[in-house]
Amino acid sequence: MLKLPALVLGLALQMSARAQTPLILYISREFWKPGHEAELNRIEAEAARVCIGLGVPHPYLGIESLTGSKEVWYINGFASTEELAQIAEAYGKKQELLAAMNRFAGQRTEFKSQPDSEGSATYRPELSRGAGWQMGQERFLVIAVTKGNPQSNGTVFESQDRVRFVVTVAKTRSEADAKLSSAGPDAKIFAVRPEFSMPAAEWIAGDPSFWAKTQKK
Repeated sequence: MLKLPALVLGLALQMSARAQTPLILYISREFWKPGHEAELNRIEAEAARVCIGLGVPHPYLGIESLTGSKEVWYINGFASTEELAQIAEAYGKKQELLAAMNRFAGQRTEFKSQPDSEGSATYRPELSRGAGWQMGQERFLVIAVTKGNPQSNGTVFESQDRVRFVVTVAKTRSEADAKLSSAGPDAKIFAVRPEFSMPAAEWIAGDPSFWAKTQKK
């Protein structure tokens, strides 16, 4: 689940805006020690359930790495920097929610392999190839994190320190495996985790059986 300032999530985007490639991503990355999958799933799923119950107002995507070192990411899409600022302000007023996030952050501490990383990245259409990524539309993502040029098709987002996140979608694990081979050495396969996420209505409508877990929170 999300932390402050990774809780810069909030206030619902318009449906039309969410159906497009986000102009800004806010990405929170957790790095986990190997061999703690049970603890990871318990903490992340409980955090999502509790915090959604406390009123998280904006859809977000939780993903977990399937290749390489273990990571969990929380991704939020925004239409503008102004919207991001509004959301930051809104979350600052949700003291009960922030207290819950701090509590879960404490539970994660002993399982971390390195400090969390979080920040925003801006869509770079001129560097992207292929159809733009629409959040919540596929079950697997191949993501390269690099300061170099993209090595394959994908939607590119770039942070202020010039780190590039190259996102490619896949419907199945076998498709993701095939795309990983051409995505470069900095790429990993991620699975979208419904139990870590708060899906938008259109995500659920597009794949209701996949998102069914989130409806039980």
